[in-house]
Amino acid sequence: MADRISADELWQFSLVLYPKVKPACLRLQDEHGANVNLLLLLCLLEQRQLSLTRAQLYQLSTMLQRFSVQFTQPLRALRKQSNTAMLTTEQQHQLKQSLLQTELQLEKLEQQLLVQHCPPLTDSAAPLMELYLAQLTNDITAYQQPLFDLRQAFASLR
Repeated sequence: MADRISADELWQFSLVLYPKVKPACLRLQDEHGANVNLLLLLCLLEQRQLSLTRAQLYQLSTMLQRFSVQFTQPLRALRKQSNTAMLTTEQQHQLKQSLLQTELQLEKLEQQLLVQHCPPLTDSAAPLMELYLAQLTNDITAYQQPLFDLRQAFASLR
């Protein structure tokens, strides 16, 4: 049993899956504060039938949230508000692209941190995505459709 995954495995999986689940991930991020990289890791673990305990998931989520609040989220907010009358349209575009590239590097770093801090995995089935989303909201109906979309997409990768 492989009780670990590599950062490169997670990144490659994400590059394939994310375009198929972008709307669902962004909905969970925008409406409930979900971290897309953690969702992608949980998809990979579920696909490989690997699991964490509830406590391990909480610790991983908390660690990632601290990093994201300090680095990724402020940069994302800056990118989203990068339109300014002081800049030409071309300059605004260049600024936005530069911030987007930096944000992508932070996303990759988040994935590296997830793998680095991920405890050894067990090969038991656990509803990790539900456990994670339940940490963010008590309204299970709010995330049922995005969760269904995520599962449909990664099931099609097999």
